[in-house]
Formats: sequence, structure tokens, C-alpha cells
Amino acid sequence: MKKDVLNRSLNSENDKLTAGSPTVSMDGKVAAEDDPARKAFLTRPLGGLIFRNALPAVASMLFMAFYHMADAVMVGRSLGPEALASVNILYPIMALFIGLAAMVGVGGNARVAVLQGAGETAAARRVLGLVITLGVLLGIVGSLVTVLAFSRILAILGTSSSASLSAMAGQYLITLYPFFTMMILIFILEQTVRNDGRPNLATGVMMAMALLNIILDYIFLFPLNMGIAGAALATGLSQSLGALIFLAYFLYKKMQALPGLRIGMPGGGYSSLRLIAFNGSSEFFNSVAAGLTTFLFNRALLSHLGSEGVAAFALVQYLLMFSSVVFIGMSIGSQPILSYNHGAGLADRVRGTLKRLITASALLGVFFFILLRWQAPAMVNLFIPDHPETVALTLRAAAIISWSLLIMPVGIISSMFFTALERAGSSLLVALSRGLIFTVIGLTVFPSLWGETGIWITPLFSETAAVFVTAFLIFRWSVQTERSAVLQGAEPLAQAE
Repeated sequence: MKKDVLNRSLNSENDKLTAGSPTVSMDGKVAAEDDPARKAFLTRPLGGLIFRNALPAVASMLFMAFYHMADAVMVGRSLGPEALASVNILYPIMALFIGLAAMVGVGGNARVAVLQGAGETAAARRVLGLVITLGVLLGIVGSLVTVLAFSRILAILGTSSSASLSAMAGQYLITLYPFFTMMILIFILEQTVRNDGRPNLATGVMMAMALLNIILDYIFLFPLNMGIAGAALATGLSQSLGALIFLAYFLYKKMQALPGLRIGMPGGGYSSLRLIAFNGSSEFFNSVAAGLTTFLFNRALLSHLGSEGVAAFALVQYLLMFSSVVFIGMSIGSQPILSYNHGAGLADRVRGTLKRLITASALLGVFFFILLRWQAPAMVNLFIPDHPETVALTLRAAAIISWSLLIMPVGIISSMFFTALERAGSSLLVALSRGLIFTVIGLTVFPSLWGETGIWITPLFSETAAVFVTAFLIFRWSVQTERSAVLQGAEPLAQAE
């Protein structure tokens, strides 16, 4: 039964790809059925397709995590825990710009992939041009705001409590802001290249960028002794180079009139802007929520433990980074599969992709939990070997927060799943549940009850509570999809799966 339904869906889609009127691109040279990436996303077996697209994305995210960790190790060893705290202090304001970039990039790329799946190549190219234009404008505005409100930004973040903390945070921010536009473009274009069926190219560029960042970090921090500004400069230069490579890739496709995604004249009108903003709203609020909760965590930690507490919390985030980016990489790599098949109306393949992602990520969560509990002391000492008090504090935090690894994958995968299907409301609810609502509740209640321990319990509480919200939303989507299939005269998906 399952095989028959799936074969009928795929045969129907193959008919669309090989017969009928072609959907011609803006320049009239490329029809939708000539796009090999589209055909692959809609017809290849799901297991191999997920592996082919998710593995490069995971590798890319791991290299990014590795460079962030290497950056933190070099900053910690060169400048001490307060330098790490200064970067973490800046995260709330950076999260605002990252959230806007995510709204444009994630929401825009999901729209582009859905249009590609539906065979609307010309519209997809116009939306891509619109997304890139929005990214450039966002980077320019972000840089101007940083320059005009520089002192106020530092004051709002609470750096006035320490002159050295304020100085280092200011040096980092003032060095990084000229690169905002390129940093936004590389965020957008990496996923666009994956949508174009080139996951290995996207991963190769990101790996090269990460390696360059590490090399520049070492040069700027040690031989040149540039301080925290050197770390910011290394990040800005390496990410700018990556963005230029991605732009060159699409420029080459434009010049050669190659099939698939190309950057077209910005278009789509208000309806496209609304869809991009609405579909990317969960990523925006997720990032803003992360910035707000980091701000709240920093305030609570400064109150209970001082700057050592902020440094310890930052170190725990680095310890969790490798595992969380694997889950993010899996969701990013699978987004084109979900969006293309959703656009083409192949709901059974959408469900099959989700099942495989949830199962694989849950197994990996158990693995990472065991690894972190086993290797946490060695990892922490790698960052700050000469600060035993901060090391001890970090290990106490990690012993509690590490439990969240067992449930974290569900929220990460589900949020991107709903975004890929342009169900922005569900994606936003998942993001706000795990990133803001339950975190604020935890930070409001638990520290007053259990002090330091209450702070460390909060991330575990928020992830656990969000799982129940996520389970309800997935169940509701499943019921709605089956009902829609029945109304259209198809066999229920429960039987098909």
C-alpha cells in the first residue's frame, strides 16, 4: 500500500517534469523541467537524499562551531575569561541583527525553494534578487545604527560595571560593524547554494572560511597582539571572502545562462515581502529571544556570581555548540527537500523526511549527552587552564544543562520543519516556547528558589516544556494533512506511511 501510493506520487511528479507546458524563466532560456536540482529533490529516495544534503550542512556547521571554539580558546588563553565575557555581553545586540538576517535569509530561501518545487523558476529568481537586496540594506542600516548609538548600546548591555569589560566589548563591536553587510550575505547565500542543489560547494566555502578565520585569529591575537579587536577582524575578513565567493558563483551562472537558481531583478511585490517576513518571523524572534534571554541570564549571573558566572555560562554554550550545530545542520540541509516537496504537493515525502530527521537527531542527542558528561573537564580546561574557580563553576553548570541535549533536537528540527512548509505560526510558537516564554518563566522563578542552581536548571526546563508544545503542533499538522488527503480523494497518509 505504502509503495503504491508513493510510486503514484512520484510518477505524477515525473509526468509534470517531462510533459506539458514548460515554466519558462524570465529570460526565456530555462524551463522548470530542465532544472536537475528540482528533479532530484522530488524523485530521489529520501534516505539517500537526506544524507546527501544534510551531511555537508552538518560538516559546514561543525567547522563553524570548530572555528568559534578555536576563536574562544585563543581569546581565553590570550586575554582571559573577561574577554570571553565581553563577547557574550555583546550577543543581545548582535542577536537583533542576526534575527533580521535570519528572517530575510531563512524566510526568503524557503519561499524560493517552494517556488522552485512548484516549477515557478522565474518567480524564484526574482524573489532571490529581492532577498539579496534586503540583506544589503539590512547590513548598511545595522552598521549605521552601531556607529550612531555606539555608547548607548554598551550602556544598555550593562558593561558599565567593569571598565575593562566595557573597553573590550567596545573594541570588538567597533571593529566588526563594517563587515555586517557581507556577514548577512554569506548567511543568505550559503542556504541559497544548497537550494540550488550544490551542498558540497556551500560546505567547502564555509569550511575554507572557518579555516581562514582560525589562521587569522592566531596571527592577530598572538604575533600581532591586536587584542579582542583582532578576533573581530578575523571574523569580518573571513566571512566577507566567503560571501564574495558565493556572489561569484551566481554571477557565473547568470553570465552562462545556466539552469536552476540565478539572481534575478528584485521582484515579487508586497506579497513576497509579506511572505518572507511572515515565514522568517520564527527565526527572527528565535534570535531576538536568544539575545533577550542571554541578556537576562547575564543580569542574573552578574547578580549572583559576577563576571565569572557570565564567563562560565559562555563556556557551557561553547560546550553545547558542537551538538546543537549538528541538529541545526541536519535541519538546514533538509530544508530544500521539505520545501521542494511541499511546493510540489508530495506530502508523503514531507512526512517521511520529518520522521527520519527526528529519529536520527534523537539518537545523536543521546550520543552527545554521554560524550559531554564524559569529556567536560578536559574541554573546559582547554579554554581557561589557569582559572580553576571559573573551571569549577563551569563544570557545575554543565552537569545540569547537559541534560537538555536529550530533548533539544526536537525543538530545533521542528522549528525549521514548519518554516520549510511556510507554516510560520507553528514555527514561531516553537521558537518562542523554547527560546523565550519558558526561559523567562524559569529565570523569574527558579533563581529565587534555588539560587545559582536555579539559573542552570532554566535551559533544561525551557527545552522540556517546549517539547510538549512541539508534539501538539506536529500532531495537529499530521491530522490536517491526512484530512486534506482524504478530501482530495487520496488514501490517508497514515496508511501510506
